[in-house]
Amino acid sequence: MTRPQAQAGALAALIEAQGGTAVRQPLLDIVPPTDPYPFAAALGALSSFDLVVFVSPTALDLTFAQLGRDWPSTVPVAVVGPGSAARARELGAATVISPPLQHDSEGLLREAAMHDLAGRRVLLVRGEGGRDILPEALTARGATLTIVPAYRRRPPDFDDTGLTRLLDAGIDAAVISSSEAAGVLFTLAGGAARERLQSLLYFAPHPRIVAALHAQGATRVEPCATGDAGTVDSLCHHFADPQP
Repeated sequence: MTRPQAQAGALAALIEAQGGTAVRQPLLDIVPPTDPYPFAAALGALSSFDLVVFVSPTALDLTFAQLGRDWPSTVPVAVVGPGSAARARELGAATVISPPLQHDSEGLLREAAMHDLAGRRVLLVRGEGGRDILPEALTARGATLTIVPAYRRRPPDFDDTGLTRLLDAGIDAAVISSSEAAGVLFTLAGGAARERLQSLLYFAPHPRIVAALHAQGATRVEPCATGDAGTVDSLCHHFADPQP
């Protein structure tokens, strides 16, 4: 499992409930943004926004962790995945917009509530950097957009020696949750370790991650369902079926 530490617990528990061993090795550490003021200022002015869009589970969790009060009942939330939608409701958001099938930015933009944004103040919460598809589309649809970074991602304190030790211990498969994590994993690897990574079995919940792994030379990549339960279901189906 390669998710940031704070996001790994639920998936690890589901894997172990099915009899697997969940080995946690985050490939990205989550740290505060370079300038924390814009994020803090946006939290102080939440009620002034007509919509808040969270690009990632990390953005969602950090916002609610730092908010220190109830979510404004009149401010809807938009997220891309079923796990984030459930988490937003659990944390108190009354209205949650989330795509039912295509769990990515493109899927979110297809939702009817994301179309007519003329004159609406929209807050986009994400990590530093990130894709431009949401900002460009929201602006094109008339939104008055404010973008704030809630965090930065950086490679963990983990090197080729640690990676080799992990592979030597025996790994049957790796779940890769982002294209960036795929790049970090192969960047860590030296020659022999890189060859071993290229032959490892991977599960990836989005075509972009599948493509990123293939670009690094991975030869065994299985698309899997999104969300923790979907990922574990995909793992169970794969390992239950006789392998050639």
